[in-house]
Amino acid sequence: MIKNFTNFLMVIKTILTKENIIDKDIQRFAYGTDASFYRLVPKVVLRVDSQQQLSQIMRTASDNNVAVTFRAAGTSLSGQAITDSVLIILSRAWQGITILDSGDKVCLQPGVIGASANKALSQYHRKIGPDPASINSCKVGGIAANNSSGMCCGVKDNSYHTLADIKLIFADGSTLDTADSDSIATFKQNHATLINGLMTIAADIQAQPELLRKIQHKYRLKNTTGYGVNALVEFSDPIDIISHLMIGSEGTLAFIADITYHTVKVMPHKATGLYVFDDINVTCQLVNLLANEQVEAIELMDSRALNSVKSHLAALMDFDELPNNSAALLIEFAADSAENLRVLQQKIASHLNSQSKHLLTCREFTSEPAIIEALWKIRKGTFPAVGAHRQAGTTVIIEDVALPLARLAQGIADLHQLFDKYHYDEAIIFGHALAGNLHFVFTQAFDSAAEVARYRNFMDEVTQLIAVEYQGSLKAEHGTGRNMAPFVELEWGTAIYQMMRKVKQLFDPLNILNPGVIINDDGNAHISHLKTMPTADDIIDKCIECGFCESVCPSENYTLTPRQRITLWRHIKDLEEKQTSTGLNEQERKYYQDLISDYQHFGIDSCAATGLCGQECPVGINTGEFIKSLRAAKQTKTSTIIATKAAAHFSGVSQLAKVGLNVTALTRKTIGEKALTKSFAAVNKLSANTIPLWYPAWPKGAETDKKISEYHSEKVIYIPACANRIFATDNTSKDQRPIQQVMRSVLNKARVQVVIPENINKFCCGMPWASKGLPDIAQQKADEFIAMLMACSEQGKWPIVTDASPCALTLDEANQTLKIYEASEFIAQFVLDKLNISPSNDPFMLHKTCSSQKLDGGVHLMRIAQQCSTNIVVPNDINCCGFAGDKGFFVPELNKSALEPLKAQIPSGCQRGLSNSRTCEIGLSAHSDISYQSFLYLLDEVSEPL
Repeated sequence: MIKNFTNFLMVIKTILTKENIIDKDIQRFAYGTDASFYRLVPKVVLRVDSQQQLSQIMRTASDNNVAVTFRAAGTSLSGQAITDSVLIILSRAWQGITILDSGDKVCLQPGVIGASANKALSQYHRKIGPDPASINSCKVGGIAANNSSGMCCGVKDNSYHTLADIKLIFADGSTLDTADSDSIATFKQNHATLINGLMTIAADIQAQPELLRKIQHKYRLKNTTGYGVNALVEFSDPIDIISHLMIGSEGTLAFIADITYHTVKVMPHKATGLYVFDDINVTCQLVNLLANEQVEAIELMDSRALNSVKSHLAALMDFDELPNNSAALLIEFAADSAENLRVLQQKIASHLNSQSKHLLTCREFTSEPAIIEALWKIRKGTFPAVGAHRQAGTTVIIEDVALPLARLAQGIADLHQLFDKYHYDEAIIFGHALAGNLHFVFTQAFDSAAEVARYRNFMDEVTQLIAVEYQGSLKAEHGTGRNMAPFVELEWGTAIYQMMRKVKQLFDPLNILNPGVIINDDGNAHISHLKTMPTADDIIDKCIECGFCESVCPSENYTLTPRQRITLWRHIKDLEEKQTSTGLNEQERKYYQDLISDYQHFGIDSCAATGLCGQECPVGINTGEFIKSLRAAKQTKTSTIIATKAAAHFSGVSQLAKVGLNVTALTRKTIGEKALTKSFAAVNKLSANTIPLWYPAWPKGAETDKKISEYHSEKVIYIPACANRIFATDNTSKDQRPIQQVMRSVLNKARVQVVIPENINKFCCGMPWASKGLPDIAQQKADEFIAMLMACSEQGKWPIVTDASPCALTLDEANQTLKIYEASEFIAQFVLDKLNISPSNDPFMLHKTCSSQKLDGGVHLMRIAQQCSTNIVVPNDINCCGFAGDKGFFVPELNKSALEPLKAQIPSGCQRGLSNSRTCEIGLSAHSDISYQSFLYLLDEVSEPL
């Protein structure tokens, strides 16, 4: 059958909206990157809203013999989420979570982030079984399709073993819902050939004891190499076989439209400790002993892995550079009571004490959450530690194998010998020791034939060692992908491999579902389509393109993500280098120029630049800082002069803004909202977006609060942020008092005097200039501000408090001298205990601003909110509102896209939202249809003096 892409696309245009058919060069290249070291650029990217659309697309793909690949979060490591044909991604319409049986089961759509599923289950003290390290970013569709596991999951709690039901869409567009008896009956009637074929393969296995024994052996280990043929052994019902074959099938057999898991109980008591021994053989012997106890996780780290994070270890325990043969175990266990935890700890400690003469150092078992978090952060930091220190132009490769537990120590020794032989001197080993699951991380360039050959020869020896000599798994939890597809037959043998090929043929006879993944006749597939990592900028060169940043990016569903901004800039710089060295032909030159032009909007103008991505990035890259540097390079002499004058006359500019807001409010009453919106749109266009767009959430200008605070022996220097000095509170809120009055009321109740510097209107923290790429002006304004605060606080004698989290963060980063409190931090620490609070029972939405998350994780804001109301709702999948200072006025589409999931999560009867940034509150009010105000208003409402 001949491929007919043109006809396919013509039909797709009748199924999807124009916005959901992504075909611009800049976006196609951006989606050609996942977390692996491969790159394929799709012909088109389709964003799908519904199962009906997906079924239609699949039928159309089959009719025209066009290959399709599904992508969830793109955090997969083996090349299974890229294609040079049609890439299908999911819109936000696929984020449904349905709790069943009081939390014992949960039905999840494939677009749900793993951590969001666990958040929804937390009130039932349950969680999903799989716990991959990427759980804050990866999505359920990818978790199931790759049979991802993780540190505590082992084998028993992975998707295969906790699967309850699944809904599938097949290559011909047909569906199967295993929770629906009618769907099952229809499927059996219409797909008799497929079912008969599966049952024949199952019977063939049962008839050959040596094959049966091999399959049973392989799945005592973690194993995601090839298809999950254990389904053909462990189940007799064809529907059970089909549903379990889908786990780990990487989108090559069907699309997972939703999945229902049996959930796992979360124990209320746990303890964690880290123990370092001088002999890796002793360490592995201990793993065998501890495997018989009720441990949740045992993470093994070799000496190279430990030395890579030695500065972090030194903060928790006595730690020096370790000898080569040493290794550590990070051990965690849990129980349903404190007494049972104590008994379990004694058992585990007795095993460890038996090898005390080999113990070099340790952080003994603790139940302190902060220490436990720090220990796991160190373990998770081993992978990025290699990435952060790699040579420029190299990529980070993480391989994933499993060995029989009894041979773990020798396997590690053999791997170390291969590292030395092929000069991977930086390579480290860590892994989930309970399952014999080892990850090894090394750096590799693919910019020369010699480097490609080194990697190929190394992998030839690794696969022979693991699959043949140790009879282990070449992929334990990362999926086969393109990376291990050439070696599936080596691991399984020809007979079982041919059965896997038959499985693929039964479900996908045209080979249109993610071709080249799992089953691939090309013996060089693992060294084809390799991704180069050219140097581009000091800020971003450490990026390993893992995609952990994407889940918190407000522009993810609007333009680009941080990962995509980086990979595109690398591409642009690579083309720039090529133009300089060898030249570009006419077609390449146009492509290059179009990329640069499009990058202005997609990469630069639509970036919120809040830097929340830096917190999720395993190597700490703040893509926002990179974008600010590009904005700085774009500044003209004229724009710099204007910005300098605005900074010098900030008080006048602020007053003019307030007047403008009040005039606009009066005009709104006079000519109406529709006319005002059109007028601003026209002026915005004529001014080349230097005059903002207007929408109804625009507030009036703020009133000046001239009241004097009550005298108390305790006092604070209160800095109203410029946004709160310019913008009045939300137009629809019942309480229209200026925020300064509200702050004064709250603090006076706690017998704290409030002092506002008289000349405050001329000062600003500098953030507006920093976000626009004017760091010198921003620093100048910050320095002026700090100097004023030093004087009025009597060199820091009195606490300094500001009422907006972005300002607190900016001032915190700009000085090392003064402690400047964000209002929620100060009130949580010093004021709450001095108030008598009668909490409301009304529901309130809470938005934790990105600056609050960077300051303290939003902990203080959350604590205050929960004391003020018994019904606080923190919405899923909203990390940054996308207003980004004043960007919401000029690029409102960013704010709208970031807050798209908000309205659907507002509970019935909820009329109010809380936050701690005035500009964020404007955008939140605009896109939620409820009134957002500072948390101070609610705190004042429900509190009285003690």
